[in-house]
Amino acid sequence: MGTFQLLLLGLSVTMFLVTEGVPPGFTRAQWFNEQHVQYPKTIASNDNIYCNNEMRRINNHTSRCKSFNTFLNYLGPAVIKVCLEPNISCMNPAMQNCHNSTTDVPLTNCQLTSGRYPNCSYRGTSKQAYFVVACDPPVPADHSRSKLLPVHLDSTTSQPDPILLSL
Repeated sequence: MGTFQLLLLGLSVTMFLVTEGVPPGFTRAQWFNEQHVQYPKTIASNDNIYCNNEMRRINNHTSRCKSFNTFLNYLGPAVIKVCLEPNISCMNPAMQNCHNSTTDVPLTNCQLTSGRYPNCSYRGTSKQAYFVVACDPPVPADHSRSKLLPVHLDSTTSQPDPILLSL
């Protein structure tokens, strides 16, 4: 395979990784909201049950067990406002236009422990953390007046961005 063919293959793989996960009927922003924003947090007797219930809903859209997911148990409009924070570098090199939350928020991480779709089993862990989102302008189907909407949860951290502390 020539260099040009490898470059095209690499671009194709990158595009696949970025767009592969959006099921039909969702925009990127709607899919972000479906996967990552859950407020108020659904009541469950423990985080494992919470994750098993919520991930069943997510997995039914893709017909596979997602290996890891984070739910921001935080108001949707407050998550959108993070897109107004200064640009920072994204951890995912395929993404641009990332923004860091300025406050830590309640979130729940769901880690796949076993199973094959549709019998996926998850371990859940709740914590307070800062988060980084990639944001893009809305498309007409988003029906949003916001200039930017979250489309990708890039990372979470227990420490604030040191640059934000110096502002």
